[in-house]
Amino acid sequence: MKKLLDSFVYLKVRLFFAFLGFLPRVLAHPLCRLIAWLVFQLDGRHRRVGLINLDIAFPEKSLRWKRRTLLRSFQQLGDQAVEISRMTGRSAREIPSRVTYESGRGLENYLQARRDGLGVIFLTAHISAWELLPAAHALHGHPLTFVVRPLDNPPLERWVSRLRSRHGNRVLPKRRALGRALRLIREGRDVGFLIDQNVQKRDGVFVPFLGRSACTTPALAALAYRSGAAVVPGFIYPLEQVGRYSIRFYPPLCFKGDGNEKDLERATAQLNRYIEEMIREFPECWLWGHRRFNTQPDGRSPY
Repeated sequence: MKKLLDSFVYLKVRLFFAFLGFLPRVLAHPLCRLIAWLVFQLDGRHRRVGLINLDIAFPEKSLRWKRRTLLRSFQQLGDQAVEISRMTGRSAREIPSRVTYESGRGLENYLQARRDGLGVIFLTAHISAWELLPAAHALHGHPLTFVVRPLDNPPLERWVSRLRSRHGNRVLPKRRALGRALRLIREGRDVGFLIDQNVQKRDGVFVPFLGRSACTTPALAALAYRSGAAVVPGFIYPLEQVGRYSIRFYPPLCFKGDGNEKDLERATAQLNRYIEEMIREFPECWLWGHRRFNTQPDGRSPY
C-alpha cells in the first residue's frame, strides 16, 4: 500500500512540475504564489510554528509584520517551485544569466578559498531558492557535492536526486556522510551543508541562534577541523526582478585548534551567526515553518 501511495504522490508531483515548466514565467510565478497563499490560509500547523519562530527572532515586531513576513516566506517556496521546474532542458541554459554573484562578496571569496589545493566546505541554509544555488554555481563552472537527508518517498527521492545531480553536482546522503565528505575534500572537491534545521540532542550542540539556544549539527565544524579546509558561507537571495537571484559568498573561514567539544561549539556558533545575518537581512526568505527550536536543553519545546 505504501509503495502505491508513494508512486501516486510521485506521479502528481512530476505532472505538476511538468505543467509548471510549460508555463511562461509571467504565469508560473503568480500561480505558485496564489497556491502558496492558499496553503498559508489552510495550513494552520505550519502557520502557528512560523509565528512562534518569528516571535523568538523578532519580538519587537508587530503581529501584522510577522504574518506578512510569514506569508511572503510561503510565497518564496512558490517561487522556488518555479525555479525547480526550470532546472532541466532548455530552461537550464538561462540559469547563469538569472543567477549572478554579488559584487564584492561573490565568486572572488570562493576562489580565494580554493588556493590551498583542498576542496571548499560550503555553509548554506534553507533561504530563498536554495535548490537553485548549487545548480547555478555548477553552471558557472564549479560543481559540488552536497549533503542531504533523503526523502521518505523512494520514487520522489530518485527523481529529486537526478535533478540535483545535473550539471556535475553530486548528492551525498546525510547518514554517515562525514567520512565520505572528508575524502572528497582531500581530493579537492567541494562539499556543501545546510545546518539551519533542528537536530536531536545526541546529534547536536546547543549554540545561540536568532536569540535562543538551538540544537545544531557540529558536522560541518568537525569536517573543517579534520580536513583543514576553508569554510565559505554562501547563500542565494532574490533580486527585485522576479526570477533573478544573486549569490553571496562571505570570506573563507579557517578554524584552528584541536577540534575538541569546545572548539566545535565555538565554530558552530560562529557559523550560525552567518545564517542569522542573512535571515535578519531577508526575513521573508527563510523557512519559518520548521520547528527549529524544538530540541531544548531543558526538554521544553516552545511549540
